[in-house]
Amino acid sequence: MPMAAALTWALGKWRLIGLAFLLALLGLQTVRLADQRAETAAARKDLADYRATAAESGRLAERAARNTEQTWRSRVDGVIQDGREQVATARADAATAAAGQRRLRDQLAVYRAAVRAATAAPAAATGGAPAADPLDLLADLFGRADARAGELARIADERGAAGATCERWANATEP
Repeated sequence: MPMAAALTWALGKWRLIGLAFLLALLGLQTVRLADQRAETAAARKDLADYRATAAESGRLAERAARNTEQTWRSRVDGVIQDGREQVATARADAATAAAGQRRLRDQLAVYRAAVRAATAAPAAATGGAPAADPLDLLADLFGRADARAGELARIADERGAAGATCERWANATEP
């Protein structure tokens, strides 16, 4: 009967046993809840760390992009300035060449006038066609050819400088 005595005792104490069982379940649930809260807090901390890292990475990437853009901009500005200087030099050279051309034409005009005066003199009149006509033709042809050559040289210099500037601009913007 010891079993019967234990059973009788348990039936008499069922409220205490039930209460002890409920307290044990409540304690177990409290431990599980504390574990879940700790896991949630750790997950929140990990998420906050991830967000902070992502934000810092974004700031660093933006700063790097700005630095790259500023580098390209300074390179391009330098290329543009060099191109402007080359075009200005080409124009100055063309102006110098045009001035030389004008001086040459003036000298040719003086020479032509001297030839005309010499051929118009009565001592030089030996018959035949006047010498000034072929000279005028040659002077005119030379003047036109020289003017066209100067114009083509100016255009070539300006376009060459612009093309070189464009190439340097493209090279300056390569990553």
